[in-house]
Amino acid sequence: MLVLQKMSKCINKILSHLSATLAVLLLLSILLSFLTPHAVAEDVSPTTAPIAILMCYDSGEILYERNMEQRWIPASMTKIMTAFIVYQEIEAGNLTLDTEIIVGEEAARFSAAGRAHGVNIRMREGQAITVETLLALALIPSDNTSCVVFAEHISGSEEAFIERMNETAARLGMYGYFASSHGASIHHTNAYSIAILIREFISRFPDVLRITAMQTVSYGGRTYNNTNHLLRGTVFEGADGFKTGSLRQARWNHSTTAERDGKRLIAVVMNTPSNSARQQQSRLLLNYGFEVLEQREAIRNTMNVLIHSRRVQVDTRPAILHGRAMLPLNSIAAHIGYSTEWHKEHGVIIMKTDSSEVTLFADRDIAIVHGTALEMDAPAQVFRGEVFISLELVEILTNTTAVWNVESGMIHFRRR
Repeated sequence: MLVLQKMSKCINKILSHLSATLAVLLLLSILLSFLTPHAVAEDVSPTTAPIAILMCYDSGEILYERNMEQRWIPASMTKIMTAFIVYQEIEAGNLTLDTEIIVGEEAARFSAAGRAHGVNIRMREGQAITVETLLALALIPSDNTSCVVFAEHISGSEEAFIERMNETAARLGMYGYFASSHGASIHHTNAYSIAILIREFISRFPDVLRITAMQTVSYGGRTYNNTNHLLRGTVFEGADGFKTGSLRQARWNHSTTAERDGKRLIAVVMNTPSNSARQQQSRLLLNYGFEVLEQREAIRNTMNVLIHSRRVQVDTRPAILHGRAMLPLNSIAAHIGYSTEWHKEHGVIIMKTDSSEVTLFADRDIAIVHGTALEMDAPAQVFRGEVFISLELVEILTNTTAVWNVESGMIHFRRR
């Protein structure tokens, strides 16, 4: 609070002696230099995973992310790319799910060595195994040998197959590189890349969900469980894939997808401390996403806004950003007596009346309201090319209290 008071005094001096344009630039500089942890809003993140992304499947919109572009070891989530290439071969007519692949020399040698981390099912050279069985073994218990069988059959060697994996990743706009077909090795990508790969996979080859939704697969007289525990019983409603990954250096990763009421989400968490943690963080992330989609559905057409019992026409659809209702600035400003200026290059938004001025900073939780620096629960944000402001700010500027009825879509700003 002391910091904010000092900022407020500096701001008042600036505003009284300098032009508005120069004041805005200096205000931005002052805010950046004075900003301390005391001015940062409480973290209300839906997950504690160090790396995370939550993506809407239909639109590709990122509903939440933390360090989604940080390079990290995918471990067995690498198998998603191997399976994707297998489905490409099916699409091209080179394979079918019933095609029997003969286990080659390289795959048999890999199987016998048993040196790779994780599941390495023994397969003999010359043994015939169907494509569908190999896919299930790779995606459900995360078998490494199955991936080498695919690599050798499709490209002649795992080295050549890895080249195709990296070429495919580049075409999809993914970051990083692959050094094996199975992921029991050190190579890097990021959570965003895994999410876009899964989205492309489901879009082009939805049959993969039939396999990733399987809880078990039987082979060689043994039954293997799916490493994605969200599929067990009723652990998470709507879950139907995707793939886990773990290595000592990578810790515990998890990618998953779920669908409810025709809406699908894709979640990826990486670098979590345990198997149970990755399952829990994925569940929290997906629950958060479906809550956001439910809230959006409640205001999908328009939101009725009343200010001092007077109905306000909102031309642009409001948005739920980070779990909070936000109003489009251009639609609301004139109704509360303000004109607006948006300085995109600086991320600065200025609201003016004849007697007062408000300065907002996109994605920062501080606003300068009538010359006083205030901490905001929700900062102004740019979404769909427009500036959106919080209900809290409208409350301050209109001296009202917001009452939001989710079922009716009515927001009523009532006099205090």
